[in-house]
Amino acid sequence: MGTWGTGLFQNDLSEDVRDDYISKLKGGKSDEEALREILSEYKTSIWDIDEKYDFYIGLADTLWKKGRLTEEVKNKTLEIIEEEKISERWQSDKLKKERIKVLDKFKEKLLSPMPERKKVSIHKPYKIGLEEGGVYCFQIMNEIEGYEKYKGWYTLMYVDKIFTEDWIVREIQDEMADVFFFLQKEKPEAAEDILKAKKVFFFCGYRSFLCEESKRERPKDFTYLGKCHLFEYPEEPAQFCKTHFSWAGYIHERDILWGYERQLKAESMEKLI
Repeated sequence: MGTWGTGLFQNDLSEDVRDDYISKLKGGKSDEEALREILSEYKTSIWDIDEKYDFYIGLADTLWKKGRLTEEVKNKTLEIIEEEKISERWQSDKLKKERIKVLDKFKEKLLSPMPERKKVSIHKPYKIGLEEGGVYCFQIMNEIEGYEKYKGWYTLMYVDKIFTEDWIVREIQDEMADVFFFLQKEKPEAAEDILKAKKVFFFCGYRSFLCEESKRERPKDFTYLGKCHLFEYPEEPAQFCKTHFSWAGYIHERDILWGYERQLKAESMEKLI
């Protein structure tokens, strides 16, 4: 488990405990079920000489914020706080002093009135609503620094496969898609236009995971062009991996343009050889 600071959640374990507990609530587990499962699944950490601090502190803070902190977890965490203060966990006096300040402040929080119990919405399996073999397009609307000349160009996306994975909430299978991206200057009129567009090569290959939690995340002009039955799969390098692709802000557009120019450079190098 990694640690990069003295804050309550500046370590992997506290973050994992928080995320796993909330994930269980979103999955429809009762408060009691979620807590019981967390305590069972993290037994190794509970008994570890160092990990127990991050486990209980991460759990107690999460339970407190959600209005679900039990007396048992609260009392155990208060013990853990005092125990960590005199432990040899931190290698320097400076870090230890910083951590003690964090722990004292957290102790005050645990002893203060807990917020009312907050409702956690249950996550329903997400249906991506795309067609296997379908071609979709959208226009680059943003003027992105370093890629200004591509404003107004069009991205085409080929959907290869729809599959499920519990990537949002544990044990709840949401639909994702394997996709390929292409770019061209002219507005596409039909699905077959993807055959003439230029491939987009990401970090380690052409194929990407399309990850989304809502159709509202998609570009406003996201358009279905139809199915392309003659689609030609790009030849992947000997060692490749899929890129996780999302619609976050204009980052997805920057990634596409970066991958497009990377493809152009690779083709240019092949011609030189």
